[in-house]
Amino acid sequence: MIREFWVENFLSIKERQTLNFETKSKEDDWVFELLFHTRENKTELVKTRRPFALCIDKPTRMYVSFYANHIRYDYTVSFTMEHIIEELMEWFPNGSKSLFYERKYQSDDLQASIKFGQSLGLSAKTKDIFLQNTLNNHTVLSCFGKRAFEADAKPIANLYNWISKYVYQLDNPNFILEESLRQVMGVASAKRFYLQMLEKADFNIVDFREDISTTKVYFDCKAGGKTFTLSLDEQSQGTKKFLSNLSTLYNAISSHNIYFIDEIDSELHDDLLLYFLNTFVMNSNESQLIFTSQETSLLNEDLLNTHRDFVFFAEKNRDGAYSEYTRADEYGLHKNLSLYKSYRNGRLGAVPQLGSPLLYLENDEEN
Repeated sequence: MIREFWVENFLSIKERQTLNFETKSKEDDWVFELLFHTRENKTELVKTRRPFALCIDKPTRMYVSFYANHIRYDYTVSFTMEHIIEELMEWFPNGSKSLFYERKYQSDDLQASIKFGQSLGLSAKTKDIFLQNTLNNHTVLSCFGKRAFEADAKPIANLYNWISKYVYQLDNPNFILEESLRQVMGVASAKRFYLQMLEKADFNIVDFREDISTTKVYFDCKAGGKTFTLSLDEQSQGTKKFLSNLSTLYNAISSHNIYFIDEIDSELHDDLLLYFLNTFVMNSNESQLIFTSQETSLLNEDLLNTHRDFVFFAEKNRDGAYSEYTRADEYGLHKNLSLYKSYRNGRLGAVPQLGSPLLYLENDEEN
């Protein structure tokens, strides 16, 4: 679970913006991609996106504090498009903070300086393998994915494998819905879950199966007392989006995962979106869902009004150059006053400043 994240000088963000997911009582999250993906060629760019346009010559900095296998990790990284400048990973294996590793950039032609914490118990040989394989354009942790290590590297293996297994980026273009449905057909409990959710969502789908001869997925549907069959290609975009989200929902309920979804409301009816979110909250014990949405009607729902400490508003600063984030419970609104009404009245900001729809067009004059 992610407890806190901040970033500065990244895409539309200039100054540091912090998202704290802990309650008051106590794009694409790129920091995990940076941690996980390695590089084979030292001339490749760092796996990231461009910094804030007006600070292109300054490094991007990110921080994330999260729990993996019930152990807390705090990670800070500074980087440019060309190389990692420095990174610091700390962990709390016994409740107190210890160094996991620390790395600093030397120069383009020199290896990075890497220091591992004593609590890891790494041998000199393992440390040297990491040192020899850490290029300037990827993180130390990502090295674990391109070499074989001895058993003493288990603490590093545990963290790397946790990210690999439990952190998901769902707007991945390589996600293939048809292949996902084939996998579901091989797990009885998963298919029962899918059919139950499709029935509750009123899609009139009673079963789905694969045609062996064509390898295509077909859906058996029932409406008006009649049955008929539709291929996946014949389903609406809304149905396909809901089917894609069911993979998230099933894994979130049956395991413990972290999901990042950009524009979760895209191609999905607002009632289905709300049903998806409520099902997630009511049935998932340890998973975490972090998403963006422009569906303002969600602000009128009890789900978001009850958990205002989980809602953030993104707004451009006064000169329109970069985005700033404010948590909903920081506005001091009365608990009986809905976020939706406050937002529509302009009390929460994060509203596009639109000009008049009346346009003044000049006709081109013939020479």
